[in-house]
Amino acid sequence: MEETFEANTQDDDHIKEWMVEFIAVVNDTTNQHLSVLYGTDREDVQRALLHELRRIYTETDRIDVTIVRLEECKSEEGPIFEGHFIP
Repeated sequence: MEETFEANTQDDDHIKEWMVEFIAVVNDTTNQHLSVLYGTDREDVQRALLHELRRIYTETDRIDVTIVRLEECKSEEGPIFEGHFIP
């Protein structure tokens, strides 16, 4: 008898959009950032944030980061500007 595969229908495995607001202190300079990152959960988004920090600040050894806000972006049904935008 063959084993059957049941797909996991939970939203936990889907990549979601996350808004991350954070403050990075590099060489005594404070920089405030707001980024949209993608991941399945908070840990995945934290890894994406580390990759973004390495990409932005390539010339420094130490980066002090304070995450101000980390929340999943909720999308509205349908286009946001449907019927409201005229080119």
